[in-house]
Formats: sequence, C-alpha cells, structure tokens
Amino acid sequence: MIKIGIVGCGTIGSSLGKAIQKRFSQYARVAYVSDIFDEQIKKFRKKVINRSILEISVKELVEKSDFIIEAACPDVAKAIIPKILQCHKQALILSVGGVIQIKNLERLLQKSRGCIYIPSGAIAGVDALLACKGASIKRVRITTRKPVRSLLGAPFMKKAKNELNKIRKTTLIFEGTAEQAVRYFPQNINVAATLSLAGVGSKRTLVRIYTSPTYRFNSHEIEIEGDFGRIHSKVTNIPSEENPKTSALAIGSAIATLGKIFSRLKVGT
Repeated sequence: MIKIGIVGCGTIGSSLGKAIQKRFSQYARVAYVSDIFDEQIKKFRKKVINRSILEISVKELVEKSDFIIEAACPDVAKAIIPKILQCHKQALILSVGGVIQIKNLERLLQKSRGCIYIPSGAIAGVDALLACKGASIKRVRITTRKPVRSLLGAPFMKKAKNELNKIRKTTLIFEGTAEQAVRYFPQNINVAATLSLAGVGSKRTLVRIYTSPTYRFNSHEIEIEGDFGRIHSKVTNIPSEENPKTSALAIGSAIATLGKIFSRLKVGT
C-alpha cells in the first residue's frame, strides 16, 4: 500500500484525495496532508473522510510519504522538488510553473532515483508535441482566453485592476514567452509551462492571453509547426465550481495521470 502525501488541500488536492480513496484504494491511501491554511485542511477532511490522515509539515511529509502530490502553488513546487529528488521520492506536480523556475533541475534529476510526473493539464496536444521532438520544431504557440474574473489577483494584473474593470471587448492583455507568462500569471497559465517542458523550452514557447467580459470559459489553442507538418488543437474548459482559476479538465488530467502510474496498461505517449 503506497502512502501518499498531499501538499495543498485546495480544489485539486481534495479532488485527488477523493479519487485516491474511491478509485485507487487497492494501490494507495492518503496518509499525510500539509497546507498553510487550516481552513483548507478542514474542507479536505470533509471531502476525504479518513481519520488516519495526519497533518504534518512539508518537510516531514516528503520524508515519510512514498509518493507526493503537490497541489499548492508554483513557489511551493519550486521549493519542494529539490527535497523530493534528494530523498529519491516520486511526485506528481500540478504547479508546473514552479518546475521551469528550477535552474539546476536537470542535475537534480540525474543525481536522483526519484521521478517527477507532470500531467497534460487543461490542454490537448502534449502527446503530439512529445512525438515531434525527434524532428525540427519551428514554432510552438499557445493562445489562452480567460474570463476577467479568473485573472484577478495575478501579479501582472494587480497594477491594472482598474483597466480590467474597464474592459468591454476582447482584449489582448499579454504576449510573450512561457518563462514570462508563468512569472506574471502563476495561478493561470500552468499549461504554458507544461507545453514548454514537452517541447522547445520556456524561452521559445510563445504565449498570448486574451480576456473579455463575454468569456464564460477558459480556452487554450495550441499551434505547433515543424518538419513533421502542423498541429492545431483547441480546448474549451469549464472552470471548477469551487475555483474559477482551475479547469475541470486539469483535475481530470491529474487523476488520469495517477491511473496511468498505478496501471500496468499505459496508453498514450
């Protein structure tokens, strides 16, 4: 029985906790949780009813767990991944923006017997992009469209709060690289970080973000060009009812990744 520790007990963390309990209980159990907010842990316990789950520090969680799930934020992911690899543990990382900020990641991975899993998240086409790595990739661009409310609180938008309130039509609010995007929109654009890890890196992966008061859902449009041809995918996501910054598909992707880890039949690139 695999002892799982979950860092971050919000929407995704609690959804994964429930999935482990309902779908993967023959393989694993949630043994430990950690969150800086007591209220989040209380909500987690209401969703995942298991009296044996212990609330411990992140350091203890990494040391005691067989498998770690990070569902907190990029800063937490950036901080704990080195510790996870130093302890030769395996982990599922949801805050992918933190992964591309670790400068010595390759060296840490080479020295470790541990393993980092990153789900595709709320986009389609990661498998195809991985398959293209053997060819020459000329361009990777993701165009994201998000409702105004889902962007509130992003570092890039804090100074432009009044401007957000004044938006009356479809507006391009950001254009740059994935490296810049994950810094300016840490809770909004993890998909760009995932795409950059699968393809040409965070400095060459291009990002555009649009918003509009008429947008109800998040959408991600991916364009890939190279010697292999062209790939064009588009996904329109329904936001989670609990958190408009989280897409329902992102939760499903994380659960599917756990299923792939535990299963002996592994489908997809």
